[in-house]
Amino acid sequence: MELSFQKHYKIILSITLFGLVLACNRPPDLPLEPSIGFNKVEFKEIVEVIGSAGVEIRTGQLSLSFNISDGDGDIGIDGGDTGPDYDFVTYPNGEIVKFGERPEDPPFTCVDYIREAGEGDNGLDLNGNGTVTDTLRIELNEDRFNFFIDFFVKKNGTYEELNFRRIPESANGITLCGEIPFDSRIPCLSNEDDPCSAVSKNAGPIEGVIKYDMKSGLFLPVFRTDTIKIVFQIQDRALHRSNVVETPEFTLQSARIE
Repeated sequence: MELSFQKHYKIILSITLFGLVLACNRPPDLPLEPSIGFNKVEFKEIVEVIGSAGVEIRTGQLSLSFNISDGDGDIGIDGGDTGPDYDFVTYPNGEIVKFGERPEDPPFTCVDYIREAGEGDNGLDLNGNGTVTDTLRIELNEDRFNFFIDFFVKKNGTYEELNFRRIPESANGITLCGEIPFDSRIPCLSNEDDPCSAVSKNAGPIEGVIKYDMKSGLFLPVFRTDTIKIVFQIQDRALHRSNVVETPEFTLQSARIE
C-alpha cells in the first residue's frame, strides 16, 4: 500500500545568484536605488519517498528569477544583522507593554505578542524586570526582510491577494500563531568572507540575475489549477526600495519544469 500526503507548512527558501557582475568597466551611472525586472518563473513538483511503507511527501518548488541592478551594490542582509533597521521585533512607540495592561491592545496572537519564556533556551528578560514570565506587545519590523513577495489568485476575472503573512497555524484554525511569509533576507552579494562588510565598504554598481527558490507544500493544494501572478520588490541596505514588479499571469501547470 502506498501512502501519500503533502507537507503543508514546510517552507524552504534558497537563493541562487548567477550572472551577477560588478559593472567596473563602465562609469557607475546606475541610480543608488535598486532596479529589478521580471526574468522567468518555474515550478516543479518534488516527491520524497519515506520508509519501507513507501510514504510519499509531495512539495512544490516555485522559482522566481529576476534581473537586478544597483548603483552602489549595497544589496543584502546577513541572517544575524540586527539594530534599529534590521531587528525582527520592535515595540510600539518604543514602549514595552505587558499583555492586558492596555484595553486598546489587540487580543493575544503570536504575531502581536512575544512570550519571554519562549525565547532562547531559558527565556529572556526583555523588559528587564527580573523575570522571564511576561508576555509583551510587539510589532514586526517591516525592514527585517529585504525581499517582499505577494501572491494573487484570479477569481471570476478579478485578482485577489492571498495573504500568506497571516495564515493561522493553530489547531483550531482561528488563533494566529505565527507567520508563513515568503518574504525573506536576500544575502549580501559578495564572495568575501564577511560579505555584508565588503558590500558596505566597497561600493560599486552591480547588474545580474537572482533566482529565488521557494519550496512549500502549500503551492499544490492552495493554487491547484488557478491562474496566479506574483508581485515583488527588493530593498537595499540603506532601505531604498526598488520598483514594484508584477509577473505575467501563469498557472503551476504552465510554469512546470521536470
